[in-house]
Amino acid sequence: MKQDLWRYALLRWQEKPFEQACLRLQDDFQVPVSLLLCGLWLAECGKQPDTLVGRRMAEVAEQFETDYLRPLRAVRRKAGEDTRLPEFKRQLQQVELEGERWLLTTLPTLCDNLLPAGVRVDPMAWMLVVVPELAQCEGLQKALGELVAL
Repeated sequence: MKQDLWRYALLRWQEKPFEQACLRLQDDFQVPVSLLLCGLWLAECGKQPDTLVGRRMAEVAEQFETDYLRPLRAVRRKAGEDTRLPEFKRQLQQVELEGERWLLTTLPTLCDNLLPAGVRVDPMAWMLVVVPELAQCEGLQKALGELVAL
């Protein structure tokens, strides 16, 4: 199951509109992309949304983002502005990707006991579980709605 999410993420990330929608949610709303990918993947797998699992996934993703990925991303972006540092930027991208991979293989371990829904699962149901702020922010609702539609 863990490897399936990583493969799913790699396939979805190749879709340019999907990538752009995720980056907008990451940059404009501080939503961890790994959390979005996991929620969409769980919906596609037909797993019943579970508030406790969703909150735990959000806690893990947010903590990892705060501690590791956001600081790395900031350094990578700063390095990208310096024409003297292309190799340094590339290496930072690799480390950031490894962090994302770690997170995308860790989140499914929190989902092992999820029950199959038995019916098609609306991806927005998982978005509401992993990003509960969605219910209170019109801009976030619109951005997530666009992502789910892709």
